[in-house]
Amino acid sequence: MRFEPPMTSGHLVVVGSGPAGLAAVRAYRDEGGERPVTMITADEYPPYARPPLTKDYLRGKSTVDDLWLTEPGWFEMNDVALLLQTVVTDVDLTTRRVRLSEGPDLGYADLVLATGSNPMHLPVPGGDEPGLVYIRDRRSGDRLRDLAARSSGRVAVIGSGFIGCEAAASLAVCGVDVVLITDEQVPHASRLGDEAGRQVRNWLTEATVELRVGAPLAQIRSMRSGWRLGIEGGETVDVDHVVCGSGARPNLDLAESAGLRIESGGVLADAAMLSSEPGIRVAGDIACARNNAAGRHLRVEHWGDAESQGRIAGSAVAGRRSEWDEPPGFWSTIGEHTIKYSAWGDGFDGWQFVGHPESWSVWYRSGQELCGVLTHEDDDAYARGQDLLARRAPFAEAVHALA
Repeated sequence: MRFEPPMTSGHLVVVGSGPAGLAAVRAYRDEGGERPVTMITADEYPPYARPPLTKDYLRGKSTVDDLWLTEPGWFEMNDVALLLQTVVTDVDLTTRRVRLSEGPDLGYADLVLATGSNPMHLPVPGGDEPGLVYIRDRRSGDRLRDLAARSSGRVAVIGSGFIGCEAAASLAVCGVDVVLITDEQVPHASRLGDEAGRQVRNWLTEATVELRVGAPLAQIRSMRSGWRLGIEGGETVDVDHVVCGSGARPNLDLAESAGLRIESGGVLADAAMLSSEPGIRVAGDIACARNNAAGRHLRVEHWGDAESQGRIAGSAVAGRRSEWDEPPGFWSTIGEHTIKYSAWGDGFDGWQFVGHPESWSVWYRSGQELCGVLTHEDDDAYARGQDLLARRAPFAEAVHALA
């Protein structure tokens, strides 16, 4: 679907159709913004949800229709031009125009960059082989869904981050023979602590995922009937398919070429998502924005925070200022288990585990301050933890509340 944008310099242009970009457009219209709006995306599809791609959608519990983030006709009804499979190749700050891969340049009065992230290819020989499945978009989600539906052959999942663990467990639940390969001794232990890591490991094995831990992948070789994976130390693993959950890198090319200020791996922005350049706001994975509650700039890669930042950016363009002041957080489902995590992202000095395998929470401290909370089947603890984080509460207060 493609709608031609108005050829005027007085409108809002949003680059990116993920949660941040769509939230910016919605907020602008909801707050009474009446100027023409154009959303530009390199994706071939209108905005869709990505978290289900490694969970319900992969398992066949939801359909393509469940992925769409807008109702049919939403763009037309809200007078938003949507340009699919279109790349913004350059931003001219002097003339306030964006150059497109197809069609004439497009002028803007306000520009929101929400260009998201791209998957990082495995830094090993064979990591660029075209047959590998890198988890990121709907095309990769469809390939995962097909693997799950066929339940044939052996699948290796590389990486034990949240995306890798979600995909491995979901495939295994569908009856696929899955081996997860990671250099971590215990999945997530370095990010979430030993006890939480053991819980995740147990969930993976409970889902029948085979774990090869403690040694990084060294090589990928394409074979006539599949793939041969070399693990550091000399071991090899033969599989039919390889799924890569090797992380993502923010897509900063456009922001960098425009000369926006980059810090800590993201575009520096204030709490209202305004970049170093007047008229250009950023949101989502590429933003390194000030969080008022944290008292500093943060870069996060969470769906909910991308939506929040997009709403703030769109509202600001419409003339209603709001600022980012919520603790970052996200959910993840591994097998049949859901965890909720909220943290400032600085790491931690120590942690306290509370509960039992069926329902638990982990409380993290940095110095004397609470810096994060992780919960499983304990929504009250999660809500309480977010409140304490927003208030920058002492760790002792959190521990006292648990007593």
